[in-house]
Amino acid sequence: MTSSRILVSQDPYETRVAVLENDLLSEVFIQPSGQKSLIGNIYKGQVATVIPGLEAAFIDIGIGRNAFLHVQDLAPKSSHFWDVERLMDDEGLETDRAEARHDDLIPSLSEHRHQAPHFRINDYLAEEQSILVQMEKEPLGQKGCRVTAHISLPGRYLVFFPTSNHVAISRRISDEQKRERLLTVGRELVGEQYGVILRTASEDTPAEELQREFELLKTRWEQILAESEQAGIPSLVHEEEGLLYQVVRDFCTASTEEIIVEGEDIYRRLKGYVSRVLPGLGPRVHHYKEPIPLFRARGIEAEIERLLQRRVWLKSGGYLVIDETEALAVIDVNTGRDLGRGSLEETAFATNLEATREIARQLRLRDIGGIIIIDFIDMLSPLNQKALMEQFKASLAQDRSHPVLFSMTELGLVQLTRKRVRRSVPKSLSHTCLTAMARGSSCPRKPW
Repeated sequence: MTSSRILVSQDPYETRVAVLENDLLSEVFIQPSGQKSLIGNIYKGQVATVIPGLEAAFIDIGIGRNAFLHVQDLAPKSSHFWDVERLMDDEGLETDRAEARHDDLIPSLSEHRHQAPHFRINDYLAEEQSILVQMEKEPLGQKGCRVTAHISLPGRYLVFFPTSNHVAISRRISDEQKRERLLTVGRELVGEQYGVILRTASEDTPAEELQREFELLKTRWEQILAESEQAGIPSLVHEEEGLLYQVVRDFCTASTEEIIVEGEDIYRRLKGYVSRVLPGLGPRVHHYKEPIPLFRARGIEAEIERLLQRRVWLKSGGYLVIDETEALAVIDVNTGRDLGRGSLEETAFATNLEATREIARQLRLRDIGGIIIIDFIDMLSPLNQKALMEQFKASLAQDRSHPVLFSMTELGLVQLTRKRVRRSVPKSLSHTCLTAMARGSSCPRKPW
């Protein structure tokens, strides 16, 4: 069973959260002071432009740059969307709104992508029309933000969908009797009007507790509707909970051994919040008072510094080279200082297997999303190639963003996609400077 620890540190510059699984850093979240994530915010916007050729519209939501709304994020969702493409393994800060996730290696998108009924954007929107939308993806590079009209409100045990009428169960709940129980409870909750996803945390939760949270989220939605009626256009009508509360909601489980917090004020707030919503975990929240900063004392500072480097060393002496571009991310696997294991094929296979585990970890740590191409060391054996893909799939299984893995190409490249809602950690920690620009690289925002 995986045990976890959560470290929280706040200073005048930023708030940082590190999640450790079996004492190994698995995820890190960094939020500069004065900056809040827009993901999950709900806006009352106005249609600025309708573009039939793109089947999309641009919505003025009052943030200085119009948001992109595609017709698929506006038209009614079919039952197939909930059965296949909507999130069922719903762990993580933003993955309640994540997209496709498939259980097996898939040879092509076209074979599995659902062909939804054709809707035209003109059937739904006209310029200057008001509309309630939710931020789904923040601006990335030259790309603007993306919004959806399919509102979702996440709780600890379930995700509430006020505009859809379906019930879905997390795929991580494998016990059929428990799934049937949750399905029955879910149907009783939503009736004919709403929709829910029952999260992994709901597996053994009593029906009364699920009912309580459902009513809480339903009341929140009713308040949002009431506020939106009085709000101007454009305006923010609902702000998603902050980073710390999302971490508690999505990462604190019975296997969480301790939550260590550096900073008096943030300790009091977090201790009170955890004691209120998760009474059993309240005693596990500890105040860090040592003179050496928490992240430095636990080795997290060094780990974060390594995230800014392209090269990642493997224990065998091999290494990865990770490069991000506007279009995709590329990872190259090399033998490096690995002295070999008898034959080139054996050396390549062993290094590649080790690389799958580290690549999966780096994707989570760096929060790399979008299209990812991996160039493993060439192997001639089809059996080795198959074993590599199976190992890679197993290594990706713990990723809360649920990457979609495709079969190996004829050139020996491996492709996957991973949900991207914000800039990766290395990009958020660095900026382009004149000296680095000539090399196509970036400099850290501040020394670590």
